[in-house]
Amino acid sequence: MDRRRSRARGVTPARSPARAWVLVATVALLLAGCAAPEVSPGPSGAATPSGAPPLAVSLRDAVDPAAVLADLDRLVEITAQHGGTRAAGSDGYAAAAEWVAGELRDAGYEVTPTPVSVPWFTQNSPGLLEILAPGAPALEGPRDFKAMLLSPPGEVTGPLYALGFDPEAAPDARSGVGCDASAWAGVPAGAIVLVQPGPCWNRTMVEHAQYAGAAALISANPGWGPGQVLRPTLIDPQGLVIPVLAATRDAGLALAEAARAGQEAHIRLSTTTVRRQSDNVVAQTRGGDGGRVVMLGAHLDSSIDGPGINDNGTGVAVALEVARQLAALTHGQPAWKVRVAFWTGEEYGLWGSADYTGSLVDADRGSIAAYLNLDMLASPGGTRQVYDAATLSSPASAALQRLLAKAFEADGLDSEPVDIAGASDHYLFDQLGVPVGGIIAEAAPGDACYHLACDTTDNVDAALLGQAARAAAWATGALASGRTELAP
Repeated sequence: MDRRRSRARGVTPARSPARAWVLVATVALLLAGCAAPEVSPGPSGAATPSGAPPLAVSLRDAVDPAAVLADLDRLVEITAQHGGTRAAGSDGYAAAAEWVAGELRDAGYEVTPTPVSVPWFTQNSPGLLEILAPGAPALEGPRDFKAMLLSPPGEVTGPLYALGFDPEAAPDARSGVGCDASAWAGVPAGAIVLVQPGPCWNRTMVEHAQYAGAAALISANPGWGPGQVLRPTLIDPQGLVIPVLAATRDAGLALAEAARAGQEAHIRLSTTTVRRQSDNVVAQTRGGDGGRVVMLGAHLDSSIDGPGINDNGTGVAVALEVARQLAALTHGQPAWKVRVAFWTGEEYGLWGSADYTGSLVDADRGSIAAYLNLDMLASPGGTRQVYDAATLSSPASAALQRLLAKAFEADGLDSEPVDIAGASDHYLFDQLGVPVGGIIAEAAPGDACYHLACDTTDNVDAALLGQAARAAAWATGALASGRTELAP
């Protein structure tokens, strides 16, 4: 998951209101706690007196938290064998994709690995960021700064200019003014511009900076200390021409002070971006109504700076175990067809899911009744959260939010709604009008090992992971059971 990306590369929405309201009614029936027993059962059997189809309960109970942890350990092993990362386009990612595809074939799924052309980014050295003034504090990469994902290389010297910099900004603030094009009117050409995160894409700020004639851009996050610098993605390398850095709070304060003093800075950044092939792995049950497809998705890639075990090995392990047990219980013949997708390039900017949704023709889009996203399911100190449908496009997403909340309730657990905006692969489906829902278990104000080398199994709350697995299974089973006809 890229929580530093508020939106992804967009696609033109193609909504289907009739299909959406059909699913609203369907899921509402599934959630009716006072419903009478079903009178016309489908292939998955009649509903229980509580209103939950047996497949929801049996799939939840079949999912083994120990098996989920074993899959996570296998992913750890694969990642460690390939340099400690599964970044899209890497050997580690390719090995993980091959393993996932093999597991799904063994479970009886039709598996389709689909190549996607993704950007492959490398920062070739720690880089240089120095304030050109006697006694200025020394800034070191990667402790104090890093290149943003997909930043161009470059070496520049210029006056520092702090654009609306707030030294008292709260750690989680996204109040930087650089999102507004009018704020750049007074920026001198050739300046190295210091900003803070705002309520827009980082790329949007870079485009404003380039139009204003800035020589480079530095975004200092008020919540980052030394060694905690992340790499927000710039989404697409096309059109980028200036070096772009992410920096700590302390680095930002030093640079802002230097800007007030009229001092200059020097930046040297060596980066490389090339194109590589990296596969989406998409599998589906051999049976089931192909006109009503339930999709379960998780991104398989990690950040370039860590092993990505919580983000998003946890989602991968849960999706894989749910898929296995669903196939075993239904013999590959659920009422509604189930499709499981493991996406590439999420951390670069949703490249895998964008490729998939962009290739769908109208009939394919219309057949997807629901998309459930699993991303970051077990942050230490995290809470059980389901995607807030108030910020989503399809009316049926509200029914999916209730369904996922009901899935936790069935285990005696509470959950809370959360808006993750465009920070994961559900976003492209939402833009097409597909009903979407999702589970996340993130700590507040954030996962301390997010996108860092410490995102290992030590960064996983096993109890939360098991709870998320059971809830995902319950919701998938309820949907896969098909439309439930209830007696008056």
